[in-house]
Amino acid sequence: MIKEPVFIDANIIIHAASFRQADVFDWINSLYGQVLIHVEVLNELKTSSVRDKVDAFINNGTWVLFDPESEASIATDDLYDLYLVYLTEVRLAFQQLDEKKIREGRPLKHTSDLGEIHSLAAARLISAGLICSDDADIREVINDAELYIVNQEEQEILIRQHTFMDFCIHLKRYEVVKRSQIRKFFKTIRPHDLIVLDQHIDEI
Repeated sequence: MIKEPVFIDANIIIHAASFRQADVFDWINSLYGQVLIHVEVLNELKTSSVRDKVDAFINNGTWVLFDPESEASIATDDLYDLYLVYLTEVRLAFQQLDEKKIREGRPLKHTSDLGEIHSLAAARLISAGLICSDDADIREVINDAELYIVNQEEQEILIRQHTFMDFCIHLKRYEVVKRSQIRKFFKTIRPHDLIVLDQHIDEI
């Protein structure tokens, strides 16, 4: 089990909900010891059955809701002000990535990135070093903008991202699920990348 806190993104939740042959949410909870979800990500879940499932996890304490308007998440005004600073910085980092893509002739995404922006700002605030998201821009934003947190050893480290593929590789690495089940799940979501998964799934 990965014990450090991880912010989960809507795309991973939607992938999990779409697979009917196994309970992927059980896999998530077996792999990650502390799952956090930002209220902005929660609000992106438009399918009632998915929203109900996540609400149940929050209500029974399996997942932790991060709501910047709640004192349970941000205890003081000073911390809230710092959160707003981080939010501005991360939002700017995504804008700068779009500008870089235009300069390089790369295609732009046509989504808001709101959940990812808020999750990264929250991760910086509470020093959560991991975000599980299938957003291809996140790793580039983290590296370009140098989004650091301070870990328990008082070291500055970059926030890490688990993509959908990383998530599947870690399921195998931590022996959460059998290889065949992981491949079946991956194939339903990303059939064209199955060869790439097979190249990396047994890495230690």
